[in-house]
Amino acid sequence: MRKDGSRREELIKIATKLFMEKGYRTTSMQDIAKQMGIQKPSLYHYISSKEDILKEIVDITMNRLISSIEEIDRADISPVEKLERIIDSHITLICENLELFTVSLREINRFNAKGFWAHVVALRDKYEYHVRNILASGKKLGYFREDIDEKIIGFALLGCVNWTIRWYSPKGEKSPKEISNQWKKLFLTGLLKNK
Repeated sequence: MRKDGSRREELIKIATKLFMEKGYRTTSMQDIAKQMGIQKPSLYHYISSKEDILKEIVDITMNRLISSIEEIDRADISPVEKLERIIDSHITLICENLELFTVSLREINRFNAKGFWAHVVALRDKYEYHVRNILASGKKLGYFREDIDEKIIGFALLGCVNWTIRWYSPKGEKSPKEISNQWKKLFLTGLLKNK
């Protein structure tokens, strides 16, 4: 399969927009070809299937998140600062890449991603591991309350920040930074140990 970088990127961008607007299941390869201004068979010079497009969208979004959280987790800062940076980074990535993250979070499920579901789970687990690790470290070092369950808190945190795709608008009244600051206040108020 030939990989023409710029045309392939264009294909992913067009497919992402269509998946966001119409849904993955109802978007056809013909729809994508039409938007690109090429014949449907020509798509297969750049991608082997519609499922491969979805997998690439997952890889793009998750690799950005994982790269960011790994850098944060390596930093020589407190667990509180790490958590703040994770929230900042996660919200910024979603807001700056709204179509990609909307498709990744809304359209990726066992049914649509059945050919690569184990890959999706592995990427999610990798990201969640770092979130839980930072929460556990904060608890152990006395920053966070001892009665928190890092798995449940991790799910709650990711659920809140990921839900941003449902209501965020670049034309809205709040900037990504303002949104992030609200989430940080909410979570740290509940997590921080009273000293």
